[in-house]
Amino acid sequence: MGSDLFHEKDKRGFDRRQLYYYLKVTHDPTGGLAGYLGDISTEGLMLFTKNQIELDTVQHFRINLNDGFGLDEDLLFEARSVWTEKDANPDYHIIGFKFIDLDQAGIDIVKYLMKKYGFEE
Repeated sequence: MGSDLFHEKDKRGFDRRQLYYYLKVTHDPTGGLAGYLGDISTEGLMLFTKNQIELDTVQHFRINLNDGFGLDEDLLFEARSVWTEKDANPDYHIIGFKFIDLDQAGIDIVKYLMKKYGFEE
């Protein structure tokens, strides 16, 4: 996956955007830092993290969007880890997650983030 990670729009069949700003992703409900959002689509996301996460595990995440992101609510979601690799920085892992049953409100938030903070490939 490596260098083609951000250029797999045609392979994936959906629009994926790398974000200008790496949003903090926390574990819900503990609030502990899970990592930083690398890119996002309506199907899933890529997370930069210091924590290795086993494949095919479900995580409960929150992205706080109340401070300066123009939204009044956080994005709360469950996602399943579908791939993982070491980052160029040996302290980090890159993990791909697929959303589990993201509701329409969540999809709308993701689309907002993609439009406002992402960029076209």
